[in-house]
Amino acid sequence: GSLIVDLEEGKKEPFHYDEEINLLLSDWWHESVLKQEVGLSSSPMRWIGEPQSILINGRGQSNCSIGAKYMKNMEQCKLSGSEGCAPFILKVKPNKTYRIRIISTTSLSALNFAIGNHKLLVVEADGNYVQPFLTSDIDIYSGESYSVLINTDQNPSQNYWVSLGV
Repeated sequence: GSLIVDLEEGKKEPFHYDEEINLLLSDWWHESVLKQEVGLSSSPMRWIGEPQSILINGRGQSNCSIGAKYMKNMEQCKLSGSEGCAPFILKVKPNKTYRIRIISTTSLSALNFAIGNHKLLVVEADGNYVQPFLTSDIDIYSGESYSVLINTDQNPSQNYWVSLGV
C-alpha cells in the first residue's frame, strides 16, 4: 500500500479537497519473475516486451484464465464485482473535489494517466508542492508520485474511464 506522511500538527496544505483517493499503478507480465530476469540479464539482453496488464490498486483488465497455469488452486476467474480479475472501480460523489495521489510502482513501464472529460490540477510531485497547473493527462515514471485535484462536476449519470497508456 501507500505510505502517506501527514503534515505536522497545526499545518495546513495550500489547497482544499473534500476527500482523497490513493491509486497505486503497476505493470504486470504473465510470465514468472525468474523468466523475466533471465531474459533481461542475459547477453545479449532479451527484452521482455510490454506488460500484458496495467494494474490500478492491484486490479487490471485481462483474461485472467491465462494466469491459471501459474497459480495453484485457481478454480475460476471472476470478471465482475469486487473479486478476482474485475477492474478497480473508483467511486466518487457528485460536486466534490478529490485529491488523487497517483503513485507509480511500475517495474519498467512509463505510463500516461487521464480521466475522461476531466482536467487534473497538479498540486504535488514526489512529495513536494508545485505551482498548481491544469492538464488533461500526466506522464508518470517508475517511482514517481503526483497529487492531482479533480472536480466531480460532470454529468453524474455517466461513467468516466481512468485511462493508462504505456
